[in-house]
Amino acid sequence: MSSELVSRELHVCMGLNSCKNAGYSGDNECAGQGDCSTAVEHPCHTLNACKGQGACGIFGTTEEFCHPGENDCRYQGSCGVPILNSRFMAQGPNKGRSVWLLARARFEEKRKANNQTFGEAPEPFGPTEEFVNKLRGTTGQNYSSCAQSGSRACSYINDKDKRKIAMEERVLKMEVESLEKLPDTLKTCPKNNE
Repeated sequence: MSSELVSRELHVCMGLNSCKNAGYSGDNECAGQGDCSTAVEHPCHTLNACKGQGACGIFGTTEEFCHPGENDCRYQGSCGVPILNSRFMAQGPNKGRSVWLLARARFEEKRKANNQTFGEAPEPFGPTEEFVNKLRGTTGQNYSSCAQSGSRACSYINDKDKRKIAMEERVLKMEVESLEKLPDTLKTCPKNNE
């Protein structure tokens, strides 16, 4: 087992950490304010190295999609990390809705149920690929995985600048609609113990 798995709190994305200084950079004031995932990077369904390291998106079951970052063990996670702001659920009653917003809502529910405090997430809809590149000191690295809204590979717009604008507009629309429908998403996604 790598030392990373032993020495760090592992979580799947921004704003899902349980402690101070437990975000990717190690520089956050409290729970819920971490800047990015600490889970061992993996690109897709069932490739996670540990419990709680699978996100969700395009591959997996509708039930798995309801529990991003809540898988019971290695090789049971439903998608890759980090959960970018553009990740959406690809099937079921919440098809097209934000994975990160659901993950954050689940995080907040658990903290409140245990009378634990948390701070505001650094970004209201999760990290963008540009945010992750800047944070990790990379340039042009593709941190997206399956089920990304506005995938650059799935567009008929040839001009890359116009394609980027169109993608950003689709992501913004998905974020706003997902936030509006979050109460419904939580109703159609039972908690793990239900």
